[in-house]
Amino acid sequence: MALSFRRETAESAPEALVFSDGFSAAEELIQDLDTQFGEDQWLEVPADDAENMMSIASSEDSFVIVALSSNDEVAVANTAQLIRQARANGLMALLVVGDISPTTMHSIMREGVAEFAPYPEPAGALVDAIDRLRLARTNGNLPAISSTTGAPRRLGKVVAFYGVAGGVGASTMAVNFAWELTQMTRREGRRVALLDFNFQYGSIATFLDVPRREAVYELVSEASNLDQTGLTQALSTYKDRLHVLTAPRDALPLDIVSPADVDAIINLARESFDYVVIDMPQALMNWSEKVYAAADDFYAVMEIDMRSAQNMFRFMRTLKAEDMNLEKLRFVLNRAPGMTDLSGKTRVKRVAESLGIAFLHQIPEGGKQIVNSCDQGAPLYEGARSSPVRKEILRMVEKFMTEETEKAAAG
Repeated sequence: MALSFRRETAESAPEALVFSDGFSAAEELIQDLDTQFGEDQWLEVPADDAENMMSIASSEDSFVIVALSSNDEVAVANTAQLIRQARANGLMALLVVGDISPTTMHSIMREGVAEFAPYPEPAGALVDAIDRLRLARTNGNLPAISSTTGAPRRLGKVVAFYGVAGGVGASTMAVNFAWELTQMTRREGRRVALLDFNFQYGSIATFLDVPRREAVYELVSEASNLDQTGLTQALSTYKDRLHVLTAPRDALPLDIVSPADVDAIINLARESFDYVVIDMPQALMNWSEKVYAAADDFYAVMEIDMRSAQNMFRFMRTLKAEDMNLEKLRFVLNRAPGMTDLSGKTRVKRVAESLGIAFLHQIPEGGKQIVNSCDQGAPLYEGARSSPVRKEILRMVEKFMTEETEKAAAG
């Protein structure tokens, strides 16, 4: 394994000792490090000299960067050894990771790194991590975070979307709700995550055109043993703002996760993000109760047809049978009749009265514009900003934010 470092001048101490041998995005990493530490100032050093270089490096001037993009046992062991050597010499270690599994990430983080940065996505994560290390070095702080410490703890709000029948548009609403929420809160520095809990045929990855990561399978199957770092590693990002947990690449049984796993994923997400939007599968599983219990708002989506009405009736009976709190339930009617459709309006009123509910939102019919937006992998905000559907979803977000503000003021 090669050891490289860059420094401001040939005579000065190296600012970073960088291990990137075998890293899948080594060329891109080199270019980014050129920008951070200056061009044409690299020096390749054999792995045998790693211990010697670390022993003479000063913690006041230098830190270690180790890049890992493989789950190979030898590569993982070598990475762990480098981090241990850095700690032994009082040097902060920055872990740069590619598409590795949450289990691998968890084992490496336990060695005690000061920072970590996914690479190459999201853009800017490496720069931010380096800046934080520089600040810590300037202030004389030498952090070594483990798998359970070092990341800020939040208490995010959970919003769930559930379609009582297939094709009623719950996933489309979840995607656009999450993106509108991201746009509305980005100036405040708030973070939003979108979790696809339809582990068989979830479509969130398609609707946002983001990659399905291999790490998702390990996350959903071993969630109770993971931490915030493992969750972050399994997430994709849309435009470097919205963090997305996609469905796995292969269709998996919905019962592959246990209630404890789902509970762990939600708790980790709440600790890492200010808002967590969950897209639920239609099938009710033994872990569905965990999502409902964790949700601050639970949007039940239906259409104005007998199939949806019957399923909504069954769903509400199930909640009542389990003594679940119905106050968080928000009823949404998708593809609602237009203002001039008087017979349709009458039918909506009859359905609501027969179910004993009131529709908080009525989303109009979007037509091909909605289908095209989903197929192109972009929210309505990007490709159909003037769509009536987008405007109504924006009102959903605004009402949600208003209610949250009122709750916070009352509290």
